[in-house]
Amino acid sequence: MTVRISLPLAAIDDYREDGRFPVALDGERVCVPRFCPHRGGRLAHGDVNDKRKTIVCPLHRSVFSLETGQQLAGPACGPLAIQKANR
Repeated sequence: MTVRISLPLAAIDDYREDGRFPVALDGERVCVPRFCPHRGGRLAHGDVNDKRKTIVCPLHRSVFSLETGQQLAGPACGPLAIQKANR
């Protein structure tokens, strides 16, 4: 016997995560926006380079400084709003 359940579809914005996530950087924590400004890639799934102090968007490989938020490489989309985390 197969049971089918119908659920209403929700808009994609209903599942959107807002805010920031913490990244350790030289013993300090910085808060990084959850999404890349280019196409909304989930930065929490990106690669962090501790030596270069960068994060790479997993969607289009844009590279951002974790110190300044400046975009260093990839499709032009502007800087990230990096914030120092409160202890």
